[in-house]
Amino acid sequence: MIRFLLKIINVKFLLIFLLLFNEFSLEFFDKTPPLSNDSVINIRKIQILVILFFSYINFIYFKKDLIFLHKKILVFFKNFSFLLFLICIIDLTFGFIGFGIDKHWYDENKIRYKTPYDMFSNMPNIDDHNKNGFRGPNLIKNIDDNIYSIAFLGGSTGYTGDPPIPEILSDELNKNGVKNIVFNFSSNSSNHNQHLHRLIKFINYKYDLIIFYGGNNESIQYLQYDPRVGYPYNYYMKSDLSELKVFLLKYSSIIGLLEKYFSIVTDIKNTKKDLYNNYDTWTDDIVKNYLATLDNAENIFKNTVQSNLCNNVYFLPILQPVNPLNEDQKALWDKIILASRSNSNLLDYTNLKNDIFFFDNVHVDQASRSIIANKMSKDIKRVYDKNCK
Repeated sequence: MIRFLLKIINVKFLLIFLLLFNEFSLEFFDKTPPLSNDSVINIRKIQILVILFFSYINFIYFKKDLIFLHKKILVFFKNFSFLLFLICIIDLTFGFIGFGIDKHWYDENKIRYKTPYDMFSNMPNIDDHNKNGFRGPNLIKNIDDNIYSIAFLGGSTGYTGDPPIPEILSDELNKNGVKNIVFNFSSNSSNHNQHLHRLIKFINYKYDLIIFYGGNNESIQYLQYDPRVGYPYNYYMKSDLSELKVFLLKYSSIIGLLEKYFSIVTDIKNTKKDLYNNYDTWTDDIVKNYLATLDNAENIFKNTVQSNLCNNVYFLPILQPVNPLNEDQKALWDKIILASRSNSNLLDYTNLKNDIFFFDNVHVDQASRSIIANKMSKDIKRVYDKNCK
């Protein structure tokens, strides 16, 4: 057997292999030349592996005077495999305990399901999600002429609750004599840049009123996660990283833990350092993006969406109540409040801050949702009376 291997694994065999298996010869078999960069790189990787294997077999494995080196290599791999086994056990144990990267990056697909154009939304047909992945009624083409059709777009503050704000809003409007249907397009962590693209996917349905409810995910959320203006909060974790890095972060609690505190896989900490070095300029860009997105949404939907009950579609941005937790958040949020006054249609709900209970900087309890929805229903009733009667 050894003699047979010696005859096969020799310099001639290596040369023949390299002559046949290379980017130039293989290009003849490619129906759509030239070969892609990935193909060329993979070919070279295989060539290097074959050369290494050939060198090991010929210059170490079959050399009697180097048998000690061969044994040392085997011992090294034996010890290395045991060490790797221990690391895997520790890694799995840490995972069971709960260490690692925050689970919301990768393990909450029900509420951050990958979707085209808007990056993520809710998973369809699960829990109380409808066929499009949203809480609330399914979208319908033919709505009774006497029904006030509302599209509600927000982040987690529009999605969470039992019931959520859009459902409470619908009930309050019905009590005030406005027959309505509220389509809730909200999803956790989403921002208005995503909401704009999201509604474009459903632009062929009828809406009398389009509500963009938010502000926090369009400002403070950039301080907490990806600071790049306009980006979805998890873009760099899902789309900017290589498959290997995503795999390590997702399945290794040790790597995830080190990333969480030392940013060993991503460059997000350095990006945030740059942010604070130019904080005023960065916050100005955040504010500009917020206002520009609202303007773009109004221009797009007022001119393209067909209304149901009213003569025209009304676009209504609402600045939600927020509870900044530190000076940086407060400085940014104050800029958002001040700049929002330039939009004459925008409703500012930040004065509700003292009347509601916050769990953190933006999420509120169920009683607070009712307070917000009640105020919203009164404001929308005035819009309805002005524009739809």
